Amino acid sequence: MPPAIWYPLHLKKIIHETEFTRRFLFEIETTEHFEYQAGQFLTCDLPIGDKRAQRWRSYSIANWFSGKGEIEFCISYKEKGPASEYFFNKIQVGNVFKCKGPEGTFILPENLDQNVFLICTGTGLAPFRAMIQKLISYKTSFNSTHLIYGTRFLKDVIYKSELIAWPQQVQNFNTHICLSRENNLTELNAPGVYQHSGYVHEVYKSIFQTKHVDTTKSIFLICGWNAMIDEAVLHLLSDLKIPREKIRFELYG
Repeated sequence: MPPAIWYPLHLKKIIHETEFTRRFLFEIETTEHFEYQAGQFLTCDLPIGDKRAQRWRSYSIANWFSGKGEIEFCISYKEKGPASEYFFNKIQVGNVFKCKGPEGTFILPENLDQNVFLICTGTGLAPFRAMIQKLISYKTSFNSTHLIYGTRFLKDVIYKSELIAWPQQVQNFNTHICLSRENNLTELNAPGVYQHSGYVHEVYKSIFQTKHVDTTKSIFLICGWNAMIDEAVLHLLSDLKIPREKIRFELYG
């Protein structure tokens, strides 16, 4: 196996997306050929320790490959986490660190004749954003695509304007926003956008059961915390009888 190539990432902009979430926009500086697939991640060598295990962190790329060397990470704050403290309290525009990759097989299926369920919580939306941008760029769509995104409150929703716009930009696309602790749900008044009180699990189960979705032409991609993924996989296998090979997941945190 050839040695890994490390690329400099140059921070160009920080966007305060929500109280506890930031978007970091980088330019990758390299003369080497660099390309990635939507859903893949980069491993970063951060200045937060002496040993490799202390420094290395992996982040999903939150934007589709444009050929311009642009890389976006969407990162949530974790109290007392060394990487969180670096990104939220120390890093500045102009700073540079190295990354390697891309890596990962958490990508969209090539066969468009499928029903795709994209299930995520928090910044687990990041790889799906890249995937959806790819669909928009290539003007393609699946039989149906259901993005089911969960967070606590409406103020915690990331990429809100894009969540609302995607059903108009991709055919057969629906956005479901699930708010687990929001008492006053407000209608978003946008075609193909649905707001739910509670967790993501009831939504995909309801869609699958009420719309009589074909199991043989369905795939489930899940990204989020360990507990959410475990619960989702259990529901899909036990309640909906989804074959294991139709379920893919990516853990963060």
